[in-house]
Amino acid sequence: MHFIDVGQGDSELIVTKDKAVLIDSGEREYSGTVIQYIKALGIEKLDYIICTHPHSDHIGGMYAIIEDVGADTVIMPKVSDELVPTTSAFSRLLDSIESTGAAVKYAQAGSMLTLAEGSYIELLSPVNDYEDLNNYSIACRFIHGANAFLFTGDIEKDAESDILDSGADVRADVIKVPHHGSHTSSSYDFVKAVSPDYAVFEVGSPNDYGHPHKETLKTYEDIGCTMLRTDLNGSIVFTADGNTVTYETEK
Repeated sequence: MHFIDVGQGDSELIVTKDKAVLIDSGEREYSGTVIQYIKALGIEKLDYIICTHPHSDHIGGMYAIIEDVGADTVIMPKVSDELVPTTSAFSRLLDSIESTGAAVKYAQAGSMLTLAEGSYIELLSPVNDYEDLNNYSIACRFIHGANAFLFTGDIEKDAESDILDSGADVRADVIKVPHHGSHTSSSYDFVKAVSPDYAVFEVGSPNDYGHPHKETLKTYEDIGCTMLRTDLNGSIVFTADGNTVTYETEK
């Protein structure tokens, strides 16, 4: 599980023996960084791409990755008509999917993506309709044996509450902290339910939002987990053997 440093944005790469899944890409300016990262691992094509939601700090560079590396299937949330973006980032994404022939699937909470024997991704959200595009983010849980990783996009407290109310299992060794550590996410009840050993903040320095917010840092500190940050640690790589989790940092 690679948490790729793309500044104030998200990009995560899950690599199993036979499959590779990219979650988000960061802004357009980081597309080359992500492409180089993927190719350095010997990955010739992605099996799945998950675009958590269509904000440019999550999908701005995805069109270039799809055109250069390729993907079998692209998974996106189905958002309400009023919130469908008209941005160039989203338009380029759709154009790249069409030009490469990648399949498109809309996320359905409870659906599974099998990656290997004993390794799969469960999609947890979106659960409901929302007025905020962040809450449409696809949250998903990667399970490998007894290990679990929770990826959360930019879900905020409403979506966190809905995921908990749905009865989904959110427990994880590692959580990708929602919304870059904003105080509008990471409610104590949600973080306590996840009960992570490690919390990864994907955040740029400096950034205009003050992420991660001090209230959020305190929540994870109170839970007692190890906190890692791409602005301080660079790219972060976790290895899971089905029983234990270890990590290395770029910095």
